[in-house]
Amino acid sequence: MTIRDTKQLGAALQRERKRQGLTQTQLAGKAGLRQQTISAVEGGKPRSELQVIFDIMAALGLEVSLKPRAGNNTPSLEELF
Repeated sequence: MTIRDTKQLGAALQRERKRQGLTQTQLAGKAGLRQQTISAVEGGKPRSELQVIFDIMAALGLEVSLKPRAGNNTPSLEELF
């Protein structure tokens, strides 16, 4: 899944929370956060602290993987053959 902004990240975290059958309050408890914080992140609040995002992801059993954006690193013909 490609995530490029806070709204997409919030929606992805919300989908995973619901997939796991957790309420915002339950997830907040697992992550050591307040329910209002979960709501703000899921709503795409643009200034969420990075540590909060990592706490939520850890509680959901998720991790971050970085890779170049599609289309930015087109291999040359020499690299293909």
